[in-house]
Amino acid sequence: MDSRKATSGDHNRHRPLPDCVSKGFKPSRSLAAVAKTRCSKKCATASEAPRSGEAQHRAWADLPSDILGIVVSRLPLVEDRAKLRSVCRAWRAAARLHRRPPPPLPLLVLSDFSFTSFCAEGTLTGVRLRVPLPDRETGAAGSVRCVGSFEGWLVAVKLNKGRYFGDLRCFLMNAFSQDVVRLPPPSAPIHSGDAYSRSLPVINGSGVVKCAFNTAHCVMSFSKVVLSSSPDSGSKCVVVAISVVKSEAKLALWRSGMKSWCVCDGGCITEFIDIIFCQEKLYMLSVSESTGNLLAFEISDDDDCLMVSRVECREIEQPVGMDAYCEMWSIVEWRGKLLIVVTYSCDAEFWQQITDVRVFEADLSTNPIRLIEIESLDGDFICLSTCSSKSFRSCDYDVVEGDLIYFIDGCIYPDRFVYNMKDGTMAPVAADIPEDKFWAPNGKLMNPTWLFPPE
Repeated sequence: MDSRKATSGDHNRHRPLPDCVSKGFKPSRSLAAVAKTRCSKKCATASEAPRSGEAQHRAWADLPSDILGIVVSRLPLVEDRAKLRSVCRAWRAAARLHRRPPPPLPLLVLSDFSFTSFCAEGTLTGVRLRVPLPDRETGAAGSVRCVGSFEGWLVAVKLNKGRYFGDLRCFLMNAFSQDVVRLPPPSAPIHSGDAYSRSLPVINGSGVVKCAFNTAHCVMSFSKVVLSSSPDSGSKCVVVAISVVKSEAKLALWRSGMKSWCVCDGGCITEFIDIIFCQEKLYMLSVSESTGNLLAFEISDDDDCLMVSRVECREIEQPVGMDAYCEMWSIVEWRGKLLIVVTYSCDAEFWQQITDVRVFEADLSTNPIRLIEIESLDGDFICLSTCSSKSFRSCDYDVVEGDLIYFIDGCIYPDRFVYNMKDGTMAPVAADIPEDKFWAPNGKLMNPTWLFPPE
């Protein structure tokens, strides 16, 4: 997946057009008109140019940079952009000089770290290449699973014998450059020399949140990890993980320079559903059979480590028509707003059969938080999985339609489907992916993770 391994221009000038341009790109009428105009201007001096076969082969390698820039902007898949850059030096330079194109469509990383991408029909293709894992972090035993992503980075953990023994390793890996950032082991002996702890009251709620750094040994197994920014930003990147072991949930914080995790627990964290960074705050969705709460955490530096400095809990007002058979709650940021996506069934006896999907905007200015149902994403689309989620502007692409929500989750049925907000219909997606790609090496069901390339 490393796009920098390019062949030289001298070897590529005499080759036919690459597939990403001859097949994957359909020029618009305006582009065709521009090309025709430029061609007509060159016809005036055609008699001066050599008419050899070599000149005809060289013509495509000498395309003007603005034409190549338009081509780059019309390639939605990251692998097609990498193929274009690898043709020759001139094409690679033109791709860099052109205005930044919209981010490419996401990839779906499966349990064995192979990936799949969108095809022309808006569905997911079969299994493609595999992301190479670092031997130092994975070892020979395997049992590595993905628990989160941010832009081109994946968050992976390695199990220690079994889930109830916690995770042995945790690391960030750039899927394209293979750069690795090692995080402290989630379940490791704690050195008590620099012990520090703090208890914070929950504003508008009951109980306290206890935050501890180097105070005691604990076993953690991460189910989801979110990042505030790219690891390339250094100390600005805050990593937050949710650990669930034997139904006991903990919140873990880390940034560059910390030798261990800051571990937080409390009564408000036990009913964890989902977490997300939005508007420079960490939000946690906590839902039980009778109530739903949204917790807002403010995180700050304290004695060279991260600590939670404020916790506010607000109840979520149950919307009309919501019943007790909700199957999955997810939170996602959309144009600076916090959306809550709910899938549910109408009968508890058939809880695995999803019958409806509803999308709500959370009004963060009210207490309790009011959920406003929306029936359109203004042409955008959303990709959701248990470990990652993001919204996209579909107007940047011709591949994916707007007002669609792609669900990838192995715990519900159908576990891979796309929901159309325009007509309320559901359709299967990723049907060509083998079932074993959704299972981790230890035999446990693993939820695939959306990967969002940055360029």
